[in-house]
Amino acid sequence: MAGAAPAPGQAGAVLKPRKRKAPPPAAEDEAEELEREVEELESELADLDRRVLEHLRGTAKRVPDAVASRLAALLPSARIEVPTVSETSNVEDDQEQLEKLKLLKLKVEANIATLPKVLERMNESIAQCEKLESLNVNIHPIFRRKKSS
Repeated sequence: MAGAAPAPGQAGAVLKPRKRKAPPPAAEDEAEELEREVEELESELADLDRRVLEHLRGTAKRVPDAVASRLAALLPSARIEVPTVSETSNVEDDQEQLEKLKLLKLKVEANIATLPKVLERMNESIAQCEKLESLNVNIHPIFRRKKSS
C-alpha cells in the first residue's frame, strides 16, 4: 500500500476540482432586478393614486358639510322672543332655510366635482396663449396688457 494514493481525508491527498456551473450573466440579473423594482414602484404608484382619489372624494363630501355647519354656526343662536301670529310661520321659515341650505350644499358639491375639468380647460387655454405669444403675430393694441411701471 505504499504506492497507493492517500484517502481524501488524509494529508497529501489530491482533491479533484469540482465542476461549477457558470454564474448567470450579471446583465440578466440586473435586468430582472430592475424589472422587479419597476413593478414594485408601479404597484406603489397605483396604490398612492387610489389613496389620493379616495382622499379627494372624501374631501369633496366633507366640504359641503363643513360649509353647512359653519353657516349654521353663524346664524344667531338665540332668537328674541317676539309675539307671533302663529308658530307655524317659524316652522315654515326654518324649513325654507333648510331647503336653501340643502340647495347651497348641492351647488357646492357640483362645483367641487367640476373643478378638475375647469383646471384642465384653464391649462389648455394657458398653453394656447403661450403658443400664440411664441408666433410673434401682430396683436391689436386693445388686447395687449398694460405694463406696470
